[in-house]
Amino acid sequence: MTDAPSGGETAVTPAVEVTQPLIDGLVGLGGYTHPLFNPGLDERAGGARAPMPGQGVLLLMGGLVERSGLLGRAIALIELREVRFLKMVTAGTSLRVRLTPGPSRETGSGKLVQEYRWVAVDAAGEAMVEATALMLMRPDDG
Repeated sequence: MTDAPSGGETAVTPAVEVTQPLIDGLVGLGGYTHPLFNPGLDERAGGARAPMPGQGVLLLMGGLVERSGLLGRAIALIELREVRFLKMVTAGTSLRVRLTPGPSRETGSGKLVQEYRWVAVDAAGEAMVEATALMLMRPDDG
């Protein structure tokens, strides 16, 4: 595993394709009841489909970051701050995360709390979601 570049350089995760079955599955499992996530029969007949709930997008973002191997020293996500949903994520969206390291501080036990800026972007590079993530990291052995 590798780590995101230091010094504020941005790394990018591989992409995931958001599908309608994925959205519908998360809406069902999450128990979402809002009409936005549950179009009626007439609306569906007119082509309406549920978008991905914001919490689902955050789940995908976290999985993309973890799966990417960019944070090989990560122990845990400890906080999400300043989350902004800029555009709805719908079926057919190819989603990836731009990951930019920010400030860090050492803990009393010698671990590191590292701030990262996560920006979920579509295939055109348009920002969909922005968040600041605080990660607990093992110290760099090198």
